[in-house]
Formats: sequence, structure tokens, C-alpha cells
Amino acid sequence: MKHYPIAILLLATSYLSYGQSKKEVKKNKIKTVTELITEYVGGKEVTRNDSYKKFNKLGEVLEEIEYDKTGKLKRKVLSKYNEFDDKVEETVVDVNNHQVEREVYKYDSFKEKSEVLHYNERNELDSRSVYIINGNGLKTEKKTYDAKGKLIQIKKYLYGF
Repeated sequence: MKHYPIAILLLATSYLSYGQSKKEVKKNKIKTVTELITEYVGGKEVTRNDSYKKFNKLGEVLEEIEYDKTGKLKRKVLSKYNEFDDKVEETVVDVNNHQVEREVYKYDSFKEKSEVLHYNERNELDSRSVYIINGNGLKTEKKTYDAKGKLIQIKKYLYGF
């Protein structure tokens, strides 16, 4: 019987983190979601952090933390948004708060993502992806260039209606 509150807590937090849309997070004014895992080791309950998310007033994730199986910080993802509610930057940091990678997102005049700049742990440009958008607002192509501007990949999007 004493395990029921823990089970309910785990179910509730997993529902909030995966079951809640941005709209529901905003509506319910959820600021953070913490996921805990309780395991039974050697007949004892051992509870540890699994993940943590922090939201802004619009329901977007500002910070996401992942923990390893011992409950220690594994990685952290920090996100920034512009005045139009578009993600403009995402930075991944390690346990020592050092940048692992960073992506900067750019948008066209129709608020469609038009470019992604990918930086490495030294904050040097690693690659640049450019999106081609058709008149219906659908992306048709993604061209990826290396740090020197050499085209390294073309991805095409085909739609069936």
C-alpha cells in the first residue's frame, strides 16, 4: 500500500511530460515537470531523477535535463525563442556546463524555418542547412553545407495528397 503514492506520482509526471501538449502546459500554467524513477534494489526502494523540464509562459521548453541511471546529470538542453514564439537557439551542455553543440535557427518573412547553423563544442561552425519552401509553405528541399560552404547533402521532401 505504501508504494501507491509513488506509483501515482510517477504516472502523473510521465503523463505531464509526454501527454501534455504545449497548449495544455500553457493553460495549466505548468512551470516545471520532474520525472522520478523508483526501482526496487535488494528489497529497498531507490528513487532517482530521470528528467526535468522547465517551461516559459507560452508552454515552450526552456530547459531540459536528462539524468543517468544513478540520478546524476547527463546533459542539459537550453532553448531560446524570439518574439514570434519560434525557437532561435538550442544549446546542449555537458555535466560541467560546457557546450557540446549549439544550433541557431533562422526564419524567413513567412515565419518558416529557412536555415539552421550547427556549431561544435568550440562554438565553431560545423555545418549549415538551408530549407527550400514552396508556395504552400511546405519544405521541398534541405541542402546541407560543411563549415567551408561545400554542399555535402541534399534531402528532398515529396508529398502525396
